[in-house]
Amino acid sequence: MARTAFPDDLLLIQVRVIQTYAALARPHGRHTTDLRHQLISDLRDLYAHAYWTQPGHSYADLVELRRTARARAWVEAA
Repeated sequence: MARTAFPDDLLLIQVRVIQTYAALARPHGRHTTDLRHQLISDLRDLYAHAYWTQPGHSYADLVELRRTARARAWVEAA
């Protein structure tokens, strides 16, 4: 599979989504309402991004975006 170059802002949104899910999964997390609102906002921005309006994008691109963002999130966490 060929790698897709994603716009930086789209990649950062996906990284925030991953980090927010991780924060919500922590036991006894605080500010869950704020985190849920942030998650909803980020998901809306993710799926409404102009990148997805360009022809030729598929579900495989979304999977690759998640993989790329997950790798980036791990690097930033280290």
